[in-house]
Amino acid sequence: MSTVAEHVPFLHLSKLCQKISERKGKDHKAKPLLEFIHYWQDFHRKLHASNPDTADSFFPAMRLLLPQCERQRAAYGIKEFTLAKLLIEIFCLDKNSVDAQKLLNYRSPKSANSEAGDFASVAYFALKNRSPEKGTLTVYDINYYLDSIAANHADKNKDELKHDLLHLFRNTTALEQKWLIRMILKDMKLGISENTVLNAFHTDARDLYNVTNSLEKVCCSLKDPSVRLHEIEISLFSPFRPMLAEMALPNQVEELMKGKPFIIETKYDGERLQLHKDGNSYMYFSRGGFDCTETYGSTPSQGNLTPFIHKSFKPGINKCILDGEIVIYSNKLNCIVSKGENADIQALDPDGDYEPCFCVFDILMLNDKVLSSLPLSERISYIRNTFAAIENKIRYTEQKTASTNDEVTEELNKAIDSRLEGIVVKNPDSIYKPNIRKRGGWLKVKPEYIENLMDELDLLIIGGYYGEGRRSTVISHFLLAVASPDQIDGVPNKFYSFSKVGSGYTFKELYELSGKLGDHWQPYNPKKCPSYLMIGGGRKEQPDVWIEPSKSVIVQVKASEINRSKSFATNCTLRFPRVEKIRYDKPWHDCMTTIELDDLRNLAQGRLATKRSVASEEELSPKKQKVPKEKIATVAPHFRPTDTSSIQKVSELFKDKEICVIFASLERKQAVEKLIVQHGGKCVQNPGNNTFCVVCDKTTAKVKNIISTGLYDVVKCEWIDNCIQNKKLLSWVPNDLFYATEETHKNLGEFFDKYGDSFTEDVTEYSLKKVFNNIPNEEWMNVEMSSQQIAELEKSLFPEPSPCGLFRECW
Repeated sequence: MSTVAEHVPFLHLSKLCQKISERKGKDHKAKPLLEFIHYWQDFHRKLHASNPDTADSFFPAMRLLLPQCERQRAAYGIKEFTLAKLLIEIFCLDKNSVDAQKLLNYRSPKSANSEAGDFASVAYFALKNRSPEKGTLTVYDINYYLDSIAANHADKNKDELKHDLLHLFRNTTALEQKWLIRMILKDMKLGISENTVLNAFHTDARDLYNVTNSLEKVCCSLKDPSVRLHEIEISLFSPFRPMLAEMALPNQVEELMKGKPFIIETKYDGERLQLHKDGNSYMYFSRGGFDCTETYGSTPSQGNLTPFIHKSFKPGINKCILDGEIVIYSNKLNCIVSKGENADIQALDPDGDYEPCFCVFDILMLNDKVLSSLPLSERISYIRNTFAAIENKIRYTEQKTASTNDEVTEELNKAIDSRLEGIVVKNPDSIYKPNIRKRGGWLKVKPEYIENLMDELDLLIIGGYYGEGRRSTVISHFLLAVASPDQIDGVPNKFYSFSKVGSGYTFKELYELSGKLGDHWQPYNPKKCPSYLMIGGGRKEQPDVWIEPSKSVIVQVKASEINRSKSFATNCTLRFPRVEKIRYDKPWHDCMTTIELDDLRNLAQGRLATKRSVASEEELSPKKQKVPKEKIATVAPHFRPTDTSSIQKVSELFKDKEICVIFASLERKQAVEKLIVQHGGKCVQNPGNNTFCVVCDKTTAKVKNIISTGLYDVVKCEWIDNCIQNKKLLSWVPNDLFYATEETHKNLGEFFDKYGDSFTEDVTEYSLKKVFNNIPNEEWMNVEMSSQQIAELEKSLFPEPSPCGLFRECW
């Protein structure tokens, strides 16, 4: 069967995109788009006059116009730098040629001139003299080869992938290549939103896309612009775009809810997920409509979630659609933990401590009844009749009815204390509206929306990134760092990359900052980077330029939390960072240190909201918030005692021993405290006269303060585990201690030398490595032995001639 896509040259679609991008204003941009759609529809009617029910549709063109909405085609595995290398290879460019350098350094204004930051435009000018004058491919051909590229990427068939790209670029003009590149990178730069394109196609296209997340279904169901969909419903196994919540402050809730009671829900730190079930068949979809079924399981015998929750569904429940949050549950700690601090939810080790847990807060279908048009209060009542909760697998989201702003503030403070993201407030009468955020009846209240609740960080700019669009010729994003606590002549001697920031400042502030730093930027080359700048791992985060710290400035940054990340030298980074203020008044060396960063992470397990909210009429907006006149004092979670009231004693191992536990991880701290109590010990939050020892996993600022008193032995946490494993209270050896009091040091001196080598016990491979690690490098360097002394040592150690010194005695 012939299709419209087989007859429409790709050049027509490319010219349409070029025309849209060049025009100004939404209406002017929409006009050529409407003309192209009408042209396609007229062609469709003529081509399929004898078969009006054909499956052929506008989908081949739509998926190219909106590649970011594509869900059926797998990933290409191609980004700008990868594509640059492939194009250099395809067009046989010398890597050091001007055009090759333009492609590789497309962000640099020096290399790419006015097109800097726009890879497709840079490629257009670099390749136009090497491209054919006439293209031969149709819209169908482009889709065919893009499908092949995606399949070859999935199969890791790099040679075939190159062959597909070679065919595409050898048979397209420079203009076609420009738009093909944008389609591959899924960044069209048309200057119009997906809603504008969908609305141009059909009046109901946007609504249908919101409940199906499928461009193909939109194009196939709405081929005739004169036919309207009277009722668009959520359907089984079709991902819909979930209902969203708009931002609000605690003191705004009563007014936004019009004085009526409302529901407050816990907002977990996870990922939005919808579960579709039909008997033994399951499907899971992410917020963006991506299919996650392979991870969680399509049947009760597959995946890391379905096998565990299948039997939780109550008798008579055959079909359902559940909306909720997939979170990480720790079996060791028996609680939900932060997503950012632990792992990728979809890549959890099946044999590890963490596992996925589905927190359900809404239901959209039950058996054959669609519930989305029912009020939230009715939908909630169906949830508990659908499945039985399993604490670590599937559970009901905690909900509470309230009616005042004070209650909202109270619940927000509980969320802060529990290191949660915040809370969600919902109107009980709200119906479920896919992809609706504004005025839908759902509000989200987070600590970062309220001034003075978030900790501020003073970070030093050490690198920069060229921007895109209007910012393509200036450094618009910055690489930020924290300083080493070690100093030379009163200033830090090393800086560690920590985060990347690109928001919070105006164009005026950006250009003022560029004026201050502009003359000091130097092109970044990882092989020539100064040793005192620790940039970190991922290529994506490597800057385009770097700056000498003494020539730089400090910026005051806020963020929602600190997450683990291998892309930065600190092995962590900020989530949603923004610049609050450029601190020209601060000396460059007065930035945050790595020790201060560790202390901040320890304080609230990575959350940067460590202060509590106070209900106030002055909380009008995040920008205009005034400092509250009075703050409620509270003890940070990290310094509160663990609840051990329900712990059952299993031994008297630590009987009469009072131990102070100080840990970087609040979860680990609580786990160790429970172990100590389980085995007869007592835990305190601060050491006192009766404290036996302090247990920790690293020497934080608080630990250093304790060490400075000289009153307490500071012991490594492994000692606790070793005692429990050996079922006896073990005497300390030097390697058990971060610090020994004078008395302990004297006792140890009778049995160990200064490096920890025992006078009475045989050395093991493990203990010898420990001893060697305790010997400073300078002492190793100062050891001088003659060839004869080395030979004598080898004879005493090795019965056979040493293979490392065959000619040792030839002196």
